[in-house]
Amino acid sequence: MGIIENLITSTEDKVANIGIGLGESGFHNNKILFASIKFLNAITKNTFIKISLFGKDEFINDISTNSSYQKYNENIFLVNSQEPEIELLNSLEKYEINAAIRGSFHSSKFLNLIKEKFKLSYLNRLALLETFNGYQYFYGPVGIDESNNYESKINYISNSLNQFHCLRISPKVSVLSGGRKDDSERDEKVKETIQEAERIVKYFKDIDSNIEITHDEICIEKAIEKKSNLIIAPDGISGNLAYRTLVHLGGGKAYGAIYLGLDKIIIDTSRVGKLDEIYGAFLLAYALL
Repeated sequence: MGIIENLITSTEDKVANIGIGLGESGFHNNKILFASIKFLNAITKNTFIKISLFGKDEFINDISTNSSYQKYNENIFLVNSQEPEIELLNSLEKYEINAAIRGSFHSSKFLNLIKEKFKLSYLNRLALLETFNGYQYFYGPVGIDESNNYESKINYISNSLNQFHCLRISPKVSVLSGGRKDDSERDEKVKETIQEAERIVKYFKDIDSNIEITHDEICIEKAIEKKSNLIIAPDGISGNLAYRTLVHLGGGKAYGAIYLGLDKIIIDTSRVGKLDEIYGAFLLAYALL
């Protein structure tokens, strides 16, 4: 059973009020609407789900006339705002919603608002991905400025393990580096990433000797073969490149990403994400409540 299927079958009935952002494309906004409906139909046992779509006037009006929306308007609500990004995060802060999804908001503005709201200097995201042949795993860092040194990577993995606990998933961690161990003398940067990966594995083994965590060198394919469910890239740039290669070129899928280290539930999506990505984001938000 994949992670997505596990999230559907293992979640208990809960009150959920999830907000998501509409952008400036009717095409992508309709995907958000249909992903909302798909999510409502997937969690059929729970009648206590409310989805709020936050957007500017003209885009809210487009959704309001959609016949699919009208069939589900007891569970899907439209929130009109000239500053929908701010409105979404304010609603989360005031407990009017209990989880937020970026949806089709532009990333730069939304990320800066989160940093400002939570008084953070940086953000980390943990992505849920799927290979072309259907294997699902969590992966990161995926932002080019995320987890680019030992201390931040320790913090990243620790926060990721906390999310695994919330999702009731037993972690199997693969830490990647810039080469194989016998490549250490080929390049100083490669050597540094290998040594760092070894230190990270030792750090977590010292805390809990039972944790499944290994240094799998540069061999991401080995991490997939051994069914790791948390794969850690050497840095944010290589992580972002691998993410883009899989999702945009390699026939894989993304299912949203969890913002780590917050006391609120916020899920990231690409503003031009496919329906499956938005649907996965709803499932992640629901499972974490």
